[in-house]
Amino acid sequence: MDAIETQSGVTLAVSAVNLATGESVQHQSSEPLPMCSLFKVIAVGALLKAHAYDEQYLNTPVPFSADQIVVNSPVASKLGILQMTPNEMADAALRYSDNTAGNLLLEQIGGPAAIRQLAQQLGATSTRLDRAEPELNEGIPGDLRDTTTADDMVTILRALLIDGQAGQLTQSKLQDWMLQNTTSGARARAGLSGSYELADKTGAGGYGIVNDAGVLWQGGSGPIVFSILTRTDDPAAKNNNDVIAQAMRLITLELQ
Repeated sequence: MDAIETQSGVTLAVSAVNLATGESVQHQSSEPLPMCSLFKVIAVGALLKAHAYDEQYLNTPVPFSADQIVVNSPVASKLGILQMTPNEMADAALRYSDNTAGNLLLEQIGGPAAIRQLAQQLGATSTRLDRAEPELNEGIPGDLRDTTTADDMVTILRALLIDGQAGQLTQSKLQDWMLQNTTSGARARAGLSGSYELADKTGAGGYGIVNDAGVLWQGGSGPIVFSILTRTDDPAAKNNNDVIAQAMRLITLELQ
């Protein structure tokens, strides 16, 4: 991981564990970095923890206004009628990282504070959300708002997607949506080869931030729960997806 940082100029935080063997990889894994759209996994987890079995609630449309549509909303911005069911919000947020859907989810669960509350319940004590989209992606160096750690994200993902700590149906639904994620082709998926299944969530923001975190099943190993967070100190830095792919390659080499 040090070599990737040196070559790219990107700060990298990595945590990964093979749940079958207990082997792990950590690199600056307790350092707080901007969470960006990774919060959407926790938001959907909180929603389902409360309502997973309430089909009427999950399929009842919730109207919203045109001024609630924010940048990077590929699903919500194309709707003819401005309404989404909670199920549709979750699908758009997890599979397409739709920011408007993310904000609507926050409204459903009681605001950004609910993210920290669920994270703490799951054993992740260094994760907080303070703002909504798109401000939460600002990523100013030293600003602890809207941050997590790589270790925390692994704790959260393991709890929600593997250990069923928010319920088995929540686990199943999260896996279903995240296995069909459309946004990681140039990131974690670009670092994988052979036959695999990946349930993940990406994020991006200012200062060159790119994130990817999830669960990997490949061959006879795993599952591997991983979190890769990045940032720079340059406000003009471009998102370097290849850093994520390189880190993913190292994780699989170490843990398979």
